[in-house]
Amino acid sequence: MITILLIDHSLDHERSLRNLLSALPADQFQVNACSGYHAILEEFRSQTADICVIDSGTGNGLKLLAQARSVGLTAPIVLVTGNDASEVVAGIRNGAADCLVRDRLTRASIERSICCVVEQAHSAALQAERERRYLALFDSLEEIIYTHDLSGHITSMNPAGLCLLGYSQPEILGMEVSAIVAAVSKPLISRSTNLMLDAQTRTMNEVRLVTKSGKSLPVKMNAHPIYQHGEPIEVQVLARVIEPRTLYPNILSHSSITANSYRQQITPGTAKARAS
Repeated sequence: MITILLIDHSLDHERSLRNLLSALPADQFQVNACSGYHAILEEFRSQTADICVIDSGTGNGLKLLAQARSVGLTAPIVLVTGNDASEVVAGIRNGAADCLVRDRLTRASIERSICCVVEQAHSAALQAERERRYLALFDSLEEIIYTHDLSGHITSMNPAGLCLLGYSQPEILGMEVSAIVAAVSKPLISRSTNLMLDAQTRTMNEVRLVTKSGKSLPVKMNAHPIYQHGEPIEVQVLARVIEPRTLYPNILSHSSITANSYRQQITPGTAKARAS
């Protein structure tokens, strides 16, 4: 069910949108129409509609659109306009999701426009939610995560990466990737990046990064291309710090047992048994 908020200022025009919307299937569309100024503002604030359609015969459609956004209406807005290209362009530039020319209105065109606009808004909301979740994950991970463009300039880095490498965000943005890679690992990084972009695949390597203070940081690096319209536009890198191996304290104490002390632990009976 799609809920439509109809702002009806058509002044009983013979091609009024109200009449055409009333012909839409009642089990698929619910139309809530209002025309009074205060009622319109209340509907804008209520945020209950999936889509808002503004039908104004007095030429104040753009003003109503601006008022809708000013009071916080987030639903997509379709504007009914006259047969004037400049009015259509102005509507789109001011945030209308679609503009319908009054003289060309049909039930089919209205239904198609409403369904397409609602679906696009739904897809955009899902995408925005995915981006919010990604950014939350991006900020919370303890690994180094950064992106760079195809010319090798860093375009983003997460807080953990900034902390581990010792840079602030203004310092790191635009910096060449080679500046955070140790000299010994630069040839490998260069080859891997070229291979990744040519083969359009991900790469995994153990390399050394270098912090702002010059400290070497061994990491396991996983890199893959980021695509837009089927073409790679950036590279995303996740680098996990390789912890140095530590020696257990008891290993050293065990190895320091001398042969003499070891012999002292063997009883005569044990020695005789071993000799036999």
